[in-house]
Amino acid sequence: MAETYQVVDASRTRIGAAECWVVRQQRPDGQHHVTVFPTASLEWRAAEYGIDHTTEAGLDQIIDIVLHEPHLRDPLEHRASDPAAAKGMTAPSTEAVHGLAIGDEAPVTLHNAPDRATALSAHLERIEHVKRTRVRVVSATSTAANTTSSARGNAEPTRDPLAAIRADHGITAEGVAAKAAVVDQARQQLAANRTAAARGGDHPAAGGNRLPTPTPLWDPSNAARHQATRAGVESPEGDTTDGPRIRTDQR
Repeated sequence: MAETYQVVDASRTRIGAAECWVVRQQRPDGQHHVTVFPTASLEWRAAEYGIDHTTEAGLDQIIDIVLHEPHLRDPLEHRASDPAAAKGMTAPSTEAVHGLAIGDEAPVTLHNAPDRATALSAHLERIEHVKRTRVRVVSATSTAANTTSSARGNAEPTRDPLAAIRADHGITAEGVAAKAAVVDQARQQLAANRTAAARGGDHPAAGGNRLPTPTPLWDPSNAARHQATRAGVESPEGDTTDGPRIRTDQR
């Protein structure tokens, strides 16, 4: 059964050159779990998955995705139990890793999905599975806040801690367009490498670099990347998400 992490507050901080959000959550045992991610992560998710940030539902979805990503398992490493693959969401791999060769059938990720809509569907399937089986991150809603306030006789409803992020998300149409262009370029490159491999051309060796060449594209469905790219931003539980990374994307 999944544990519920209740969002307590959200604040901004600067870590090195990166402006970050710090979201503190209370676990069932009373201890706090902290998720830290660059503010630009929200814009990256909108660009990567084609989510409309101008709608309330779209912005809430982006925030929800970012807060649950640290709890995802690497779908390529755990492909036998990947919830998206179990529903038939597979595609030829663009990576030689975890025993896969380029071109092998693998769970859909942002790297190998035929389009953004398919990548989003697979990503959301994993997010929903995490919510059912591991961790569900929740925050106060206006309805819950008003109910609590009424019960306490308090005229002022409790403010949703995530309202701070919604009010200052920093996502712009220009920024999304620029990042989407980067994602498109990287996905085209990966597709070309897969085609070359199918024709017997050169491709990265198994166990090598997860991406054929340096690129800003990072697959948020792969939680293992958080472990490999930390830059000293640790929560009390030793967990971070989208923290400033050694890679070139810094998102």
